[in-house]
Amino acid sequence: MARRKSSGAEISLFPFLSILVCVIGCLTMIIVFINLIQMNKGEGKEPKEIEVAKEYVELKKQQEKDKVKLDKLRQLVENLIQNQEDLRAKREKLNRLKELLASNEQIDSLRDELIAKLNLLMRTNKKLDKDKVELLAEVEKLEKEIKKRKLPPKIAALRVQSSGSASNIEPYFVEIADKTVLIHTSLTEPPVEFPSASLKQNKDFLDLLKKIGEKPYRKLIFLVRGNSASVANFKRANSTVSTFNRATGAEILPGKLPLPGEGKVDLSVFAKFLKK
Repeated sequence: MARRKSSGAEISLFPFLSILVCVIGCLTMIIVFINLIQMNKGEGKEPKEIEVAKEYVELKKQQEKDKVKLDKLRQLVENLIQNQEDLRAKREKLNRLKELLASNEQIDSLRDELIAKLNLLMRTNKKLDKDKVELLAEVEKLEKEIKKRKLPPKIAALRVQSSGSASNIEPYFVEIADKTVLIHTSLTEPPVEFPSASLKQNKDFLDLLKKIGEKPYRKLIFLVRGNSASVANFKRANSTVSTFNRATGAEILPGKLPLPGEGKVDLSVFAKFLKK
């Protein structure tokens, strides 16, 4: 067949169509490949990888559970530590309460004795206050009487004479008056004076009894004024000596010399037994 000749110049479309077909083919292959990947997603892995993945998931779950248990255990440990601290604090408080109870029991055991001593001191204090008032009143009365009679205030001294006792006796003189007791230890210094109401508790008198009781040749001599109050105080002094003998085992037998007057006691006869 004879080829028909073109009347003018021809335009060839082959290069463009070839490129378009190639592009379409490439796009088609890409789409197919992507679809295959999507269809085979999850497939094509080895069983070992799948097993490892499952184990990891299980381990992750177990780790979460263990974490919860660990948190609970940690809380239990903290609670236990707090309970131990509370127990230690309660134990220390209990020990303090026991010590306080023991102290209270000791105080209770001494309470009666302390109350008795307190009552005795209160009675003695009241007696001393009363004696002080009476003494002041008596002094004021005597001063008025002296001024009224215009008598000299100085009264003649009462000289104590020796009763002829053995020369190996060492005498100690205690003067008993109506309101006071005087311990004579010196010719030049004033005697130790204290109220008769405190005779049983006076330290100077108790120390004197202790000193006399240490040696059998030492002798206690009471110088008793001539009035009823002094006689009553002499009985109290004798009772104190007896109580001291029973408590210490001493054998003090006090003597008695009366003082028939109100003058100052003169013990110059016994100068060698007294301080100068």
